[in-house]
Amino acid sequence: MDDLPPTPITSLTPELVQQLREQALDVLSYLVKTNSATTYFKESDVLPQFRAALHLTDGSHKGVRDYSAKELFEIYHNNVGLSVYKDYLPTIARFFEHPCNKSSVENLMVPGLPVFIAHSSGTSGGAAKYFPKYRHPEHMSRATAETVRHAIPQSSNAGKNCIIFSLACRQVVTPLDEDGDIAKHIPVCLLTSGLGRMENNMLVEEDAFSATLKIPNYSSPVAVSFISNYKSFLFMHALFALVEPKLETISTVFTTSCRDLCRTIDDHWENLVHCIETGVIPDIEGIEHVKDNLQRFLQSSPDRAEELRRIEKLPGWLKRVWPQLRAIPANASGPFSTVIPEIRHYIGPDVSIESVAIASSEAYLAIAYDPRDLNLYKVVGSDDVIEFLPVDEPEESKYLAQSWNVESGRKYEVVLTMRDGFWRYRLGDVVEIAGFDPRDGQPLIRYVERRSMHIRLANEVTTETQLRDVVDATSNLFGGVSEFCVTADYRQAVARYAFLVELQGDPGANISAVPAALHGQLQKHNENYLKDSRVGKIGVSCVRVVRPGTFGDFRE
Repeated sequence: MDDLPPTPITSLTPELVQQLREQALDVLSYLVKTNSATTYFKESDVLPQFRAALHLTDGSHKGVRDYSAKELFEIYHNNVGLSVYKDYLPTIARFFEHPCNKSSVENLMVPGLPVFIAHSSGTSGGAAKYFPKYRHPEHMSRATAETVRHAIPQSSNAGKNCIIFSLACRQVVTPLDEDGDIAKHIPVCLLTSGLGRMENNMLVEEDAFSATLKIPNYSSPVAVSFISNYKSFLFMHALFALVEPKLETISTVFTTSCRDLCRTIDDHWENLVHCIETGVIPDIEGIEHVKDNLQRFLQSSPDRAEELRRIEKLPGWLKRVWPQLRAIPANASGPFSTVIPEIRHYIGPDVSIESVAIASSEAYLAIAYDPRDLNLYKVVGSDDVIEFLPVDEPEESKYLAQSWNVESGRKYEVVLTMRDGFWRYRLGDVVEIAGFDPRDGQPLIRYVERRSMHIRLANEVTTETQLRDVVDATSNLFGGVSEFCVTADYRQAVARYAFLVELQGDPGANISAVPAALHGQLQKHNENYLKDSRVGKIGVSCVRVVRPGTFGDFRE
């Protein structure tokens, strides 16, 4: 924490306003001039007014380059409405046609063919969404580069890093050229998987070779990243991490994955130590295709095994497993904050947990600003045009605010015009402006919630943030909540909220008081819940404590 950022400012100087404006105009100008040549731009039902204002109604993109950045921004600002995923689905569906012809998908969203297609993890519910991802020039890839730098810190002491990312693919799209030959192999995978491939130049058609490699300073061989079975994937990362006494960082996308790794080590401790002692990869589910490559990198180490066996499982015991462990880069804000106490039980108070970025399958929005604050991020405006829709205004594009005129303390939904071909796309994430970076004026934000995530039984609407606050207020009664979800329970005459909860340890001594306590907290945080519950429209909450590992099984 030697390089701490400057204290945020609450308002912008005229010079910073001009700097932000010029950057946004330059990014937009590049996006319009580049992506106006694509199929989506020419055919989209979202953009006819924009095309007409640019005098492109004949389908040509000639003349776009004649506009100045200022002129393009004014035309864009007044003629592009808000969009949602369904506006892009018919176009993106062309990648999944059988057969998939290159002529149908080339220059679809962005000129050329995508490097990979990111699919959503499904945490927001509903069917997965798909986002073609393209290779962009360096000046349009700074947010990605900054995120990678934060997620994979460099060691000055020859230490090792446990980098937990997957290279598994949901499928591979293979567009055919006019001769019927495969023009390109396009993996369909998580955003982190695709970026991992892109950063390390790992083509999907070369996976067999990639699985024989081990990246310097990574604890795990690449073969571990090709394991689709989540439990086996964690077991192997745990095994190779335990082999390394000089492990310095454990990098996971979210704190929940770090917690799952800690539990895997705890639950399978004897088996893991035995594998280190014998140097033998065990027969576990889902590793058959990479077992030989894993075995090549595991050598018998009786001394390390004996060293591990001497460690007592007292609070913070993983710090004794890895004395040089210093940081866990993992997103720890919003819903991912609830598992931090359980992670602390394993790693102790001295290892830094550091949020990395606000990212989604669509784009990287912001990077962590201050390692001391897990929910403070700096917007990166170099890759996409980032706009802000006030949550207390009508949901129309004319109310959008820009990075240079957002208000500190106000809440906004994020709207993106993306380098990957989406236009004023509603991300659905609500953030609060927490100030500005005095060095370049970029807004600093705190994640609040998903705008569409709420529960309603009667006249009340209870948001994601309110539910987190309710659970936080009753966590001690539970005995420490690790993860939870909430659904509607209509099994009785009066509907009620049902909380499904996974605990950090044993149930609290007063856990029987939890349903009434939750009910009381909901009444405290939501006035309409209070009114409806008092007149008998909402009953006392139902609670079900699930077995440890249930949420991890769901992630699998």
